[in-house]
Amino acid sequence: MGADSCCYILYYLQRGCNNFVFCGLIGFDISFDFSLDTLISVIVKYHMKKDFSVKFVGNSAAIAPGVGDELKDISPLVEGYIPADPGMAPLPSQETDFPEWVGIKLFQIYSTSGGNIIYANGYQQLKLVVAVQVVGDGQKVVGISESELDSIQLLDAYSGKALPIDTIRDGEEPMWKCILERRLPYAPFPHTGELHGPVVRGKAIFRKEFYVSSNSPDPIKLIAAITRSDGEVFYSEESSEFGDISLRTVPPAIYRNEQFRVKHLSANWKPTENVAKVDRYVLDLLVDQHHIKFVDCSIAGVLQARSEHPDYLGYYAVGYFNGLKANDGAEVLWETADQIAAYHDEQGKVTFLMHFAKKGGASTVRYDQLSVKMFVRDMYGNRHEVDVAMNTQNPSMIEVV
Repeated sequence: MGADSCCYILYYLQRGCNNFVFCGLIGFDISFDFSLDTLISVIVKYHMKKDFSVKFVGNSAAIAPGVGDELKDISPLVEGYIPADPGMAPLPSQETDFPEWVGIKLFQIYSTSGGNIIYANGYQQLKLVVAVQVVGDGQKVVGISESELDSIQLLDAYSGKALPIDTIRDGEEPMWKCILERRLPYAPFPHTGELHGPVVRGKAIFRKEFYVSSNSPDPIKLIAAITRSDGEVFYSEESSEFGDISLRTVPPAIYRNEQFRVKHLSANWKPTENVAKVDRYVLDLLVDQHHIKFVDCSIAGVLQARSEHPDYLGYYAVGYFNGLKANDGAEVLWETADQIAAYHDEQGKVTFLMHFAKKGGASTVRYDQLSVKMFVRDMYGNRHEVDVAMNTQNPSMIEVV
């Protein structure tokens, strides 16, 4: 059979003709010794998932109307070239050949931290690495293509479904997901045990990183899969060791009020027309002598109280995070010492500046708001709601209640 005949068949398969009737008048050329088996193998190579049949007939009457005109538009066959459909992306030249590799020597999945636990808050991530090494004829180690590396994915070992590559949003139904890059603010779950994982060394070992998150109380067992250029899929669970990994979650941490510390610090403030002095308060989180940083903060309002002191018109406290106001859009009507917050900012902590409104100035406090809600997210992705208040006996002091 002539090579052109192969070209015509592949062309029509690309055009979506699942049942193609081939006319002998288009060309049989047995001098090329191009067997039917060879033709079918080539077709299967490019159309693994198509349901098709090839039928040979003896006259042109079997050609569907209009086919003859389309045949005139077929580009001449060049070695290694298949006429392309305008809507079909061309295959890279290195992937038009049969696969270089025939089997897998190493296919493992492991946690870089050695742990397998994350908080079920949808934000914290666990870094997993999939390592693969393949062999060709004679069990010689060979490489894989970029598209084959990109094809590696994580699967639920029980359902066989691929883990969605996406972030988990607040309020979303419980699930496991992964993305291909780290969300920088969030630290992994503290792991204090032994490191369990493979020692991956050798030639031509390819790695792909995944960052897994969950808001589900249910554990999961993951495996990895890679798709070869011919469409065949290989699974890591077939490996003898580290072919799968089991992960579980723990509920988001809840901390006691006394674990949120408030420190009263001095502020080097020169009195102005409106503000007599400024006190600085720093709020942080300390758990078992371990400082847990905040990565986000929002404060629902401004603390304020009228004063009976003869020198002050009142007190007002503005919250800052990363050196900027964090009062959730609440308008601050008075003069504020923003430069102090920026200069004394402490990473991962919240600053409150207590202003003493000077009598005779314009910063008059006309009503009391003695407590506000503060919402913070910690370095592990857990969200906390904290009540910050003015002391009822001394409104110029701040405390967590």
